Amino acid sequence: MESIEKWLKDHQEKWACDFLGIAMDAAPENAPKEIRWLHVVGNQSEAYKNIRLQVGRGIAGMVWKTARKQLDERIFDQPDKLIEYPIARLEKLHTALAVPVMSQQVVFAVLMSGYRDDHPFTSEEQAEVESAAVELNQLLEE
Repeated sequence: MESIEKWLKDHQEKWACDFLGIAMDAAPENAPKEIRWLHVVGNQSEAYKNIRLQVGRGIAGMVWKTARKQLDERIFDQPDKLIEYPIARLEKLHTALAVPVMSQQVVFAVLMSGYRDDHPFTSEEQAEVESAAVELNQLLEE
C-alpha cells in the first residue's frame, strides 16, 4: 500500500506545485464536521495544523459544501479571499485549485494544489488534479 505522504510528494513533484494538501473531517462521530488539513507537503510552517473549518468556510469548506472544484487565482490581490482562505494566507498561496474527493456521491476529503506565484491552471492541469482525486479516493479507502 502506497502511503498518503509518498503519494502527495510524488504528485507535488509531478505537478511542480508549491503546496499540496488533503483536508478531511477530523470531528468526533456525531459532532459537526471540522475540516482540517491532515496531510500536506510543501508547507512553510506548521500553522496549517491550527486551521479548523466548517462546511462552507475556507476553500476546503466551500468544496465540501458544493462538491465542485474551486479555482482561485491572484488570491493576494483579493483581500476578501485572504480573509476567507486561511490556508492561502498562511502558506502564501497566490493560486489554488481544490477538488472534492468523493465516495458514493459524498465528499469525504478535499485535495488542493497551490502555487506561491501566479499560475493559471490549464484545463489539462485541472483535469489531472480531478482525476488524481479519484485515485486518492481509492488510496484513502484502503
